[in-house]
Amino acid sequence: MKSITCLIAVLLCLRTAASDSSAICELKDVPGNSNDWIVLQEMHLGCWTDFTTRDGAEVHILSLLSSNEQPMIFSLSVTGGNPPVLIFTSTSTQTISVLLEGNPAVKIFVTNGTSIQFLPKNIGSLETLAASSTDGDSELLKWAVEKFGGVTSFTLARDPRSITFTGITGKFFQRPSTCDLQPETLKDKHFINLELSEPSNVLRSCYMKHPGEQLHVINIPDDNRTRKVSVHLSSDCKLFLRGPPKTEWTIHGNHTIKFVSNNLITYNNWTLPAKNEISDKAVDIRQKAMSLFNSAISSYSEIRLNAPHIQLWITENTSSSVPAEVKRTTPAPTSSPGFLEMKLYSSPDYKSPLDPSSKVQTDKRVYAEISNNMTTLGELSVNIMVSSCLVRSMLEVRNMPFKDEACHNKHCPKRLSFSLEILQDLPSSSWELECAVKFCMKGHDTKCVTETMKVKRNLQVKPYIPTLIPNQCFEFGLSAVLGIAFGGFLIGVLLTGALWFIKIRTGHPVALGMRSTAAELSVLYLSGCPCGLTKRQPMPTHSSPSEDSSANASIGSTQSTPTSSMA
Repeated sequence: MKSITCLIAVLLCLRTAASDSSAICELKDVPGNSNDWIVLQEMHLGCWTDFTTRDGAEVHILSLLSSNEQPMIFSLSVTGGNPPVLIFTSTSTQTISVLLEGNPAVKIFVTNGTSIQFLPKNIGSLETLAASSTDGDSELLKWAVEKFGGVTSFTLARDPRSITFTGITGKFFQRPSTCDLQPETLKDKHFINLELSEPSNVLRSCYMKHPGEQLHVINIPDDNRTRKVSVHLSSDCKLFLRGPPKTEWTIHGNHTIKFVSNNLITYNNWTLPAKNEISDKAVDIRQKAMSLFNSAISSYSEIRLNAPHIQLWITENTSSSVPAEVKRTTPAPTSSPGFLEMKLYSSPDYKSPLDPSSKVQTDKRVYAEISNNMTTLGELSVNIMVSSCLVRSMLEVRNMPFKDEACHNKHCPKRLSFSLEILQDLPSSSWELECAVKFCMKGHDTKCVTETMKVKRNLQVKPYIPTLIPNQCFEFGLSAVLGIAFGGFLIGVLLTGALWFIKIRTGHPVALGMRSTAAELSVLYLSGCPCGLTKRQPMPTHSSPSEDSSANASIGSTQSTPTSSMA
């Protein structure tokens, strides 16, 4: 009995653990780190001033970060008047390839330990600094100030696809004279245009609609190094904020809120110390939130972005006050890295570009063109090699078979085509098409000079519904019925007349044939004979006059016999 009781207790514990593991909601990846209730944005350390050297040159420092330690390739364009001084630093162990465009007289400095190559190689000057990439950003700023007298800007770029310097126009007297690193967004730096790759799989979230005040739960697991989080609110709500030790939360917005956290929180210039010990397990978070707020959870989000500073916008719907620079609409087509581009077409002649917002039926083929803005990598002549493709939605990932399409131009991009039939029975209508590509030597597809890179494009589809042909049934009105009947009557009259005419033309006495037939039918009817008519003997063709007379008498007697019998 005791063992049975223990077994029941163990089963109840297992059932409770299984139910608690999914008690909040089913987490799903958030594409673009933005949806209807939460927006995530990474903040970078940076600064900028109006400093220029005595020669009028600007001094810009670029710190390059790689999320997944893959080879980094991006294009760099310099369009300003005076050639600037560019200082590159990176802690990445992979070689960084930079496609230099615009002013070739730019002066480039690279920190010791940064592996970087510039293409083409006919740039103005390239110098390796004594400063190391592992010394830190502050030490690099100090060295640049001693070397050039000041720094115009310091910018941190994670996974860049393209960087364009346009130069500072005019004087900004309100800018600080020294470049002190502070968390910033890039929208204020009008002189630099950065196109960055969006980090993937860093935000997972789910939402449940409940009446009453909303309760939003944010969880940053302990294995992330995020330390400062700015939270922007659009309405009154309840917040449950959980992060690693030493995380600091700053809440913005003049709203009535209730919040709980295991970290330091700053709200309306009030700093509240951490009071609660909260595990990063979803089960513990749910139990803690339910016990403290006594209300249902509206949204639960997990953030796994290794960035020192991040910003969050928590909203209730898409019409909330999300800043324009982070508000997302329909995801724009994306590709990575910047010099790779994938275009979609609806026809095999590649003359009808596919509108990103239009939906393609799943019984059609989609034609893709993958191009790059270079035909050489250094001194090597290269082409694009596609190894695999897939389609991805919020619900699932599917391999996408493709077919190589011919191209006869001299500098032809890589051309593929895809059949959308595999998406026919799937519920999602919005997909991300992604292909893995490499740069390989022309004529040697197995000799590739780069690691695998990914190029992406968004695709909207709709299921193919075959058109059913309705049954062709004719409906007749009264006039049609009368017309058909009258037509049938006329046809009958004409056919009867035709038969009568043919009978007359054959030369047989019609009346005789008719009377004989009638007489024979009468005899058979009165005698009750069930058999058919006896076959009449044919009349002799040639007869003598005496035979004709006897025949006539015989006929007469035959005709009179039924009459006497009837009497």
